[in-house]
Amino acid sequence: MVWLVIAAEPRRGSGYRFSMQLHHVFCMVDPAGDWARRLSEARLVLDQGTRHRGQGTRNRRLPLGPLYLELLWVCDRAEAASNPLRLDRRTDWCRTGASPFGVGLRGQLPEHLRDQFWLYNDLGFPIWVQRGAPELPMVFVIDPPPQQPENPSCTASSRTGMIRSICLQATAAAVIPRYDGPAITQTVGPARLDLVLDGGPDIDITDILALRTHQNSTACP
Repeated sequence: MVWLVIAAEPRRGSGYRFSMQLHHVFCMVDPAGDWARRLSEARLVLDQGTRHRGQGTRNRRLPLGPLYLELLWVCDRAEAASNPLRLDRRTDWCRTGASPFGVGLRGQLPEHLRDQFWLYNDLGFPIWVQRGAPELPMVFVIDPPPQQPENPSCTASSRTGMIRSICLQATAAAVIPRYDGPAITQTVGPARLDLVLDGGPDIDITDILALRTHQNSTACP
């Protein structure tokens, strides 16, 4: 396995902030899987989720402090296959080789980076999506009105702690713009996403997705 450390850069001195912040990460899941039961048994609270019309997907979200984990699946294959995001490829990652993961930032995408992204407007607010092969984790920047999209961390409660770091493994590493928030360490290998928290239970949500407390985590180098 090849280790690539590609992470958020430290803030430049006290009070320095980048123009974007980490908003959430997503993982494609099987809607018939037992991930919801595993979370419920650990007394972790998912929201009721959202149907993304025209995109062919639906989600449920787990609040993690000011951030959240989005559990995402395809509910209409025809819609997903005709949508430019092509999340049907990511949900079939075992067959297609696409990455089942995504990293969502929020804020103003700098002008000098915009030629590396394309603009997606189907959800009613601008989302800048990074160009690149589907084998890369999907990187996108949400540039919405101040109250959209709602962060479930503000409206739901959970026993989890806050995210300290994120360990993201895929067949190729994404280039993530500078942002404020927990560091993301990327490795090259079979699909795997570990969220390292400052508290709460350790749980394998799916075969490729886990929550770990920092005391018990060996996921990151």
